[in-house]
Amino acid sequence: MNQQAQPSPREHHFYVSIAKFLFHHPEHGIVSVRDPIKIKDAERYGLSPLILYGLTVAGLPIRWMTFTPVDQPRPFLDVLLEAWRNAEGLRGRPDILRINRHLAAASPELVGDMAKIGVRVEVADAKEKSLPASLRSAQDSSRWLLRKHDGNDRSLTGSIQAICRYAQVDHDFRVRDGRRGGNSREVEDRIQQWLTLPTQVPVLTVTGGLDWEPGPWLSSWETSLPPDQPRYFNHDGFDGCTWLLTGEKAAEDIVEDDDFWADSDYDNAAEIAKNLVACWPNPPAEIARCAGITLRELQWFTSGKASLDRHARFDLEVLLGIEYDERIGRYVEAGPYVLVAHKTLALKEVYEGISGGGDACPCEIVPRQGAADPSWRYVLINTYGEPPSIVMAPRGAKITERLPDLLMNYAGTTSVAPEFYRDVVSTCARACREPVANIREMKDFVKRYEAHWANCAWQPE
Repeated sequence: MNQQAQPSPREHHFYVSIAKFLFHHPEHGIVSVRDPIKIKDAERYGLSPLILYGLTVAGLPIRWMTFTPVDQPRPFLDVLLEAWRNAEGLRGRPDILRINRHLAAASPELVGDMAKIGVRVEVADAKEKSLPASLRSAQDSSRWLLRKHDGNDRSLTGSIQAICRYAQVDHDFRVRDGRRGGNSREVEDRIQQWLTLPTQVPVLTVTGGLDWEPGPWLSSWETSLPPDQPRYFNHDGFDGCTWLLTGEKAAEDIVEDDDFWADSDYDNAAEIAKNLVACWPNPPAEIARCAGITLRELQWFTSGKASLDRHARFDLEVLLGIEYDERIGRYVEAGPYVLVAHKTLALKEVYEGISGGGDACPCEIVPRQGAADPSWRYVLINTYGEPPSIVMAPRGAKITERLPDLLMNYAGTTSVAPEFYRDVVSTCARACREPVANIREMKDFVKRYEAHWANCAWQPE
């Protein structure tokens, strides 16, 4: 007798957090921020935080969200029962409700309450990735829930009702009309299979007061935010929504002309630093430490999220050999460098910077006699009349095989004297010891061979 396969248990992810991108403003109503902002910084703009509650079907892009003011939290049981009764795409209550440890600690009674209606609560461990991913996806999508205002009620109550209504409409629209662009055929098939499941209507339960304790974990995402930058409100005339954008608001009376941008200096130091750090022989943490800053400050600066104070920026520019070229009004890679081929785009950008857009004949050097380094290949970037730099490429790596495509005017392999080859290898080894050694060792190297590159294109012998 054939045994019928048991269906897989239904699982929902339940998450609660302060909304990263949505706030309430007494004049503008619900405001979406382009870049996340700390709650204390948001208060300076008259913004009040909201709590986001969400449920996502495990493994599928089906979610439901609702919101409350931060000082008016809803009981978890109320939120869950509302979702399972009103969100068609959830197909009622699940068999398993997965939550994180913070939520479990905040609501010790949740396990028992769920057991009464046939739902098993499971707490995700620290290595769980799918539950945090569901929360991140909900946070990111929430900023696009805003619709054209259908009334003049910008009050807290009216605004919350509106954003909750928009969230419900968004859920219904995506589930009923199949508007889920971007999913693969395999995902679409699984969605359709899920939506054919019968709805497991939860048993009516009498709810009491607040069944959880809010805490700092609600805004744990704040810890990774850079220092705040200037922001300004921008009213979108197309949909009537208001955004808080990052940057300085442009003066309305400025008339742009062809010479406006030509006369403006372009601060591209962070962009250059990002590419150099990606090609530096030492880890970013060591580079940051040598520059007297933290790794996070370095990451914020190179990603354009925050600036460095004047002294820290100067130290970083000196360390990385970044100089301001008054002739062209921008920063340049001064070098000379020992670079390591890690990331294709970063290497390509740095090469084009130090070669003036490819005005060089880079070549791999190999010893005319004796064995080559078994671990690394060495490419000499020999620009005309400028100190050369060296690229170390790991043997057997995919990026190494792509060097002819990444380095414009790549000239192939050149045999050199064994003494010169050994000098290149030993110079690179010393340059890799610590971040400050890179340019120092390369400057000593180019001095030893100045007669070979000064006022000419160096072709090593």
